[in-house]
Amino acid sequence: MTATTDIAEIFCDESGHDGENLMAGTTPVLAHSSLHMDLAEATDLVAYLRRKTKAQSPELKASDVLRNGQAIDELFGANGKLVGHVQVYLVEKANFAVGKIIDLLIEEEAYRRGINLYAGGTAKQMADDLYEYGPRALGAEGWNDLVSGFTSLMRTKQRKGGEKETVDSFFEKVDTYRLKSRRDKVSRVLELVWRTRHHADAFQVAIAEGLALKTLDPLQTTLYQLALTWHRKLKQPLIIMHDEQTALTEPLLKMLLKVANEGTPRGFNLPNYKFPLVDVKHIDSKTDPRIQLADITAGFTRQVAESALAGTAEDKRLEQASRLVHFNSIWGDGKSWEQIRPREMFVA
Repeated sequence: MTATTDIAEIFCDESGHDGENLMAGTTPVLAHSSLHMDLAEATDLVAYLRRKTKAQSPELKASDVLRNGQAIDELFGANGKLVGHVQVYLVEKANFAVGKIIDLLIEEEAYRRGINLYAGGTAKQMADDLYEYGPRALGAEGWNDLVSGFTSLMRTKQRKGGEKETVDSFFEKVDTYRLKSRRDKVSRVLELVWRTRHHADAFQVAIAEGLALKTLDPLQTTLYQLALTWHRKLKQPLIIMHDEQTALTEPLLKMLLKVANEGTPRGFNLPNYKFPLVDVKHIDSKTDPRIQLADITAGFTRQVAESALAGTAEDKRLEQASRLVHFNSIWGDGKSWEQIRPREMFVA
């Protein structure tokens, strides 16, 4: 595909978003869907789906389509009407939370000491070890207690009626579990966490002063990854048109645009990709059929991914979902990832 200066519009919606509530939300999976399609083609497809599913509501919803197996096959089968037009970034929330323990605590201490944990994949290996061996090292209840305590501590807003974890109580848990751990790999990670209290204290100050970003909300990560992938595929500047989502605040979107166009700030120890993301706009899903198609795709993919995680997914649906899933999705469970991972490259 040759490069062009035309601006491509990418339409996005999500399914399963619980904000910073990664461990006790409504679903263990977030699916963030993106679509690139001509308006006329999308209008015709939504009209066809409305007739096929006998949808009565003013806008076509994922629930209308997901009850109709034939409609799913026509959308996501081998020659499905949406295949090639969509990409879905998946987040297994527990795995994302574990990664943030490394990013927000251990990596901060390593950076202070002049050590780059991202070089050579050290940070990722730590997160993988904690995720894979943590439940066996601490017991399922202990592991959940540790990770839930971390997310409560580091979230910028606490759930209504919920008691926020304090720095003292969280590090009491770390102390207990680092001594109880039955796996060396987990013990080593928890020993490093044990040394990071001052970073947790500093983060709490930032929260109190209103300076901390919602680093536990996956949306900023997923939206950036989707935009980057579409730019690589289309080789065009992009505008993201997103279904109305209060979590995508003006400060967050400004940072997203800045990172996309100027690269990752120095000192972040992350790949420094730059691409022309022109704007991110909110749009009412009732006004554009492409948002409705993105909603259907997100709902379908999340449903299949959850079933894969639970070990109950149908082979046909797994094959269909694998045509949609972003290769760099955040997913820790090896068995289910093998079932839903993409088999073909979306970007040539």
